[in-house]
Amino acid sequence: MIEDVPVDAVLEGSNGRYYTDWEVERRLRAGAWRRCLRQTDPGRLLVEVEAGVLLLLAPVDPDELPAWTELRIDGDSARIVDTRRPFPSPFVEGRP
Repeated sequence: MIEDVPVDAVLEGSNGRYYTDWEVERRLRAGAWRRCLRQTDPGRLLVEVEAGVLLLLAPVDPDELPAWTELRIDGDSARIVDTRRPFPSPFVEGRP
């Protein structure tokens, strides 16, 4: 566990994104993802994220996360944010 942070694991997805154990469990409990296969050594998880689309999740050392990731904590939840992705603007240039 990362000191003073409610994160037990950080996982790298085969889609190039990173997830905390909290994010993965939340999606599984909500039914957004479906667990397909779990490998214990090394600890990997295969989930179905939508019909016929699989995502492989493998643990990664939090110290090895890319510089463009940020771990955001809110109470007992923790998520990885990709800081490269700009927030969508509600305004289109040239229009109010």
